[in-house]
Amino acid sequence: MTPDSIYFTRTELDRCANMRDQKQRLKQLKKFKPCHYVPVYLGNHLYLKGEDNFFHSSQPIGSSRDETFLGVLNDELWFSCSIKESEARALEEKHQASFQSLRQYALALDDDQGHIALYSRGMDLWHRRRVFCSICGTKNKAASSGHKMVCENGHEQFPHIEPAVIVLVSDGDKCLLGRKHSWPPNVYSTLAGFVEPGESIEDAVHREVYEESNIRLKNLQYFGSQPWPFPSSLMVAFKAEARSDDIRLDDEMEDVRWFHKDDLIKWVKQGSIILSPRFSVANSLISNFLGQEY
Repeated sequence: MTPDSIYFTRTELDRCANMRDQKQRLKQLKKFKPCHYVPVYLGNHLYLKGEDNFFHSSQPIGSSRDETFLGVLNDELWFSCSIKESEARALEEKHQASFQSLRQYALALDDDQGHIALYSRGMDLWHRRRVFCSICGTKNKAASSGHKMVCENGHEQFPHIEPAVIVLVSDGDKCLLGRKHSWPPNVYSTLAGFVEPGESIEDAVHREVYEESNIRLKNLQYFGSQPWPFPSSLMVAFKAEARSDDIRLDDEMEDVRWFHKDDLIKWVKQGSIILSPRFSVANSLISNFLGQEY
């Protein structure tokens, strides 16, 4: 796995940010261009039985106030539609299917579908969390084709992203993986954490690894990034080498340990160790270290 193969980052979708405030142009384009409307409920999509893609319609779904212009793909317009519970239940009954998390279907989607699903999920969750202005408490209204919120007093808010660092630490043929108390049994992953105010991304990498494992780092190398709206993160991935191998746990981690490359490959194949999902950048980091996809 290479940085170019990180899931959700490869797409031909043109976001056409310059068109978001061009209401009349979008209105006219809707008349002449094919349109796709993606219903999203609580960040989830409708997956029909026997279909690899999420459900989308050629006609608007729900209120136009809750519609977000995503961009243009293959000369066709894409929109996400944040729908109400009653609308979601009606669609489920009509299609005999249910709204499901993208996590369950990520590997079945092609690059463009996966990107649109992740994009529409992020916008839907942001809309639902910004019903009221965080400054004055008055009600927000969507503007700029869903990419801005403006309250009754004119305060503007834009989609919220929380940067997080994630790092594969190596020491020769060993890599450092850990697990949290809340994770399912036998699941291990790379160490990660959120960037704090006033902190650089690089400093966050050093701090998080030291806090969770007592390991100091050297030769920090940027690997890639991945949008991760679960609910609103951006994962910034690194590789690094360890300056020491003496592990000490903090309260957040149930276990952190060194895995030799050969042992890890064997245990993953046996099922005694379970890695992060293949669509996660954590898996990309580990697979890159192991030299093959897992």
